[in-house]
Amino acid sequence: MDGVNATRMDLIAAWRLLNRSQELAAQAKDKHAKTKSLKETLEQERELLGLNSKSVENQHSACKQQDNINIKLSELIGKLKSLQGGSASQTSESSTQGAIAYYRKETEIVISYRELPHVEGLVVRNKHLAETDRYAFEFIDGATFRIVDKWSGKSTTIWGDPHVDTSDQEGSYNGEFSDLKSSNTHTTLALEDGTQVTFTAKDNGVIEAVDIYKKSQHLVGFGLAYADLTQANRLFADKVDELTNSSDRIPLGDVVYAGGDGNDWFDSAGQMVWGKTTSKPVVTRPYSVLEVNVTQTEENVFISSSIDQKG
Repeated sequence: MDGVNATRMDLIAAWRLLNRSQELAAQAKDKHAKTKSLKETLEQERELLGLNSKSVENQHSACKQQDNINIKLSELIGKLKSLQGGSASQTSESSTQGAIAYYRKETEIVISYRELPHVEGLVVRNKHLAETDRYAFEFIDGATFRIVDKWSGKSTTIWGDPHVDTSDQEGSYNGEFSDLKSSNTHTTLALEDGTQVTFTAKDNGVIEAVDIYKKSQHLVGFGLAYADLTQANRLFADKVDELTNSSDRIPLGDVVYAGGDGNDWFDSAGQMVWGKTTSKPVVTRPYSVLEVNVTQTEENVFISSSIDQKG
């Protein structure tokens, strides 16, 4: 509110805020303190601001319709003193608490369209990315690995020591490797296209290596805890190998199976271990994918200020 060009309605709203703040301060000191009735408040406004009751009531109604009123309380106090004919002779001191609150909600909608080009077998794109026709494998850093079901858009991220984060559940911690009890060193995620992703990682450690198998194809990636640090900096190897002997495979260890809507994980008995089915399973290959992501942000703001008045 501009202290020089303030409208009469602004002054009424500001005075009411100040008046209510003073009542709250009085009640904080004495819970039995008496508060003014609406009629008494309107009468005091009429006397203070030189308005008749009808105009005050009309402007009171108009004030109610405003969503936000921003008030500079220091200028308000000076304006009230001038309206009261000045009070330089007064010697009382009081502390006034002012408060302004508002609510804001924002919605962001991002729409993306992508085609799904056919991928033959297991392919490595660079040290961070490999893929099959259905899945993308992202070695984000030495301790973070993501499997994306390209058909459904759902993903599972393995991170930390190691934790499991499924994209359609709240938070980034939806399980951990230690939930599985058969092995403390190896965990395999068996995918719906026959691909197997085996992690070498202690249940309370970080990723040492990731081995991806697609039929006879094999791709290795090196994690942060790999013994040879020069290899660990490489993440995915430069090329996919062909296995001639199945005994060359890394032990499977604990095994969970992909299902549900793309990032739900089940044990051999069909019991869900990690995940939450939030949409229908995708059972046929799409040629393209249209994604709509909606993000909502809500904000409640409460501003409180304290001003000392000195007469």
